[in-house]
Amino acid sequence: MQVTNITCSKSEFLNQKSITMKKLIILTCLFATLSVAASNPPEVTEKVLKAFNGTFMKATDVVWHETQNYYEASFKQSEILSRAIYDTEGNLLRTTRYYSQENLPIHILTKIQKKYAGKSIYGVTELSMEGEVTYHITLQDETKWYVIKSDSWGTLELSQKFKKA
Repeated sequence: MQVTNITCSKSEFLNQKSITMKKLIILTCLFATLSVAASNPPEVTEKVLKAFNGTFMKATDVVWHETQNYYEASFKQSEILSRAIYDTEGNLLRTTRYYSQENLPIHILTKIQKKYAGKSIYGVTELSMEGEVTYHITLQDETKWYVIKSDSWGTLELSQKFKKA
């Protein structure tokens, strides 16, 4: 009987080993596929590259992503993290910039400091689309987060408020 148990144990061991090896092979293939996909940046059209390079001449760390209808460039310019979206013809559709209060227009900054005294600015997201610029300013105090929306003129609107965890 002990021989049967040993044989059964060997069989179970070999079965488990086979399953583990299959998992390792699948994971290796998946990793190889993802590595190849990540190492092959999208083929950005000449129109898009020309438009991007003409607009963002000092861009660094540029990474391109491609979808069916547009190209997206993530990059830094003057130490500001940015994204630009272009259509396939090289037309700039939208830009997004992420920065701190130092880059916020002074008239908006002073209005926020006056209206939301006692709260500090955590970060700013600037959206430019179709000739309009909007600012989403995240404020914080000890217990809450606030997201303030502003237009170029400095019209402020509280768009969200959250309790900190």
